[in-house]
Amino acid sequence: WPISRESFPKQYLNLIENNHQSLLQKTILRLKDLKDIHNPMILCNEEHRFIAAEQLRQIQIKPKLILLEPFGRNTAPAITLATLKATENGEDPILIILPSDHYIKDNNLFLESLNEGIEFARQDRLVTFGILPTSPETGFGYIKAEEPIFNGNNKSSNIKEFIEKPNMELALKYIEDKRFAWNSGIFVFKASVIKRELKKFFPELIEHCKNAIVDKNFDMDFQRINPKEFKKCLNISIDNAIMEKTTLGTVLPLKTKWSDLGSWEAIWDNSKKDKNNNYLSNNLIIDDVKNCFLKSDNRLIVAVGIKDLIVVDTNDATLIIDKNQCNKIKSIVEKLNEKNIEEGKRHKKVYRPWGHFI
Repeated sequence: WPISRESFPKQYLNLIENNHQSLLQKTILRLKDLKDIHNPMILCNEEHRFIAAEQLRQIQIKPKLILLEPFGRNTAPAITLATLKATENGEDPILIILPSDHYIKDNNLFLESLNEGIEFARQDRLVTFGILPTSPETGFGYIKAEEPIFNGNNKSSNIKEFIEKPNMELALKYIEDKRFAWNSGIFVFKASVIKRELKKFFPELIEHCKNAIVDKNFDMDFQRINPKEFKKCLNISIDNAIMEKTTLGTVLPLKTKWSDLGSWEAIWDNSKKDKNNNYLSNNLIIDDVKNCFLKSDNRLIVAVGIKDLIVVDTNDATLIIDKNQCNKIKSIVEKLNEKNIEEGKRHKKVYRPWGHFI
């Protein structure tokens, strides 16, 4: 916020400005050199269907299907729906589950890690990828492996447990223990294997998801999900539903620099900066500015004698915040929404198949 909002969230934005591609587009194009890759299946909120479809068209990608969630139900129901669709004609593909809001620095190393994961998936393992922690982050989930995976050999390990967003005391301990990794949220597995484990641990989830798509409510490349049936699905992550319970879980180290771009500080960290460690967009006049992120859509920003600030100006809202307090933005947005302030959720620009209006 204020660039990413409920009506146009960060996966559809170009946040690392080395080209004009959104994070969704980069996620899909990242796989173009992978062998035997099928057209992607996209799961998104129904409100974002036109944005997703248009962004795929821009990069000349024909989706296998765009499944429209009426509301969010976390990753386990979403992956269950994708698995059911992938196997409905008797096929058993390897599924690559990719969140569409990640920054990956080295694509060749990413594909190398992904291909290693595919080999494990062929052996009926449920694979996820861990990131070497570089700081004691409290905003990330962690994976605890049975054996160290960052001991110089970059080897695989069985998964011991998943930890959701620890406090600082625990995060400081985790960064010293090579069995702990940041949870990337990237998965690779055979459709038949994850389907079998879902039936074993959460059979009701399979049943509710089957009922949610039984009507085959198609509209061009879209398929709508029955909201009444989908609402019955437990709001649970695939980590908690399956990966913590299965004996088939494997974690591999992801060899490239990774970020989920979950804060303006993370975006500043991954952006190209000047000699004073500033990220500067267009239309700026500065003097004696250090360690700042300054971005404006249109208006002129003049900054003098400041440091460690994030300043983001859009056509309807301006954010000014200490770079080290970006974790407070979420609570600010919640307050905006509690007060029914429109800028908390929506942009003035609204997208439709024929374009947009303000």
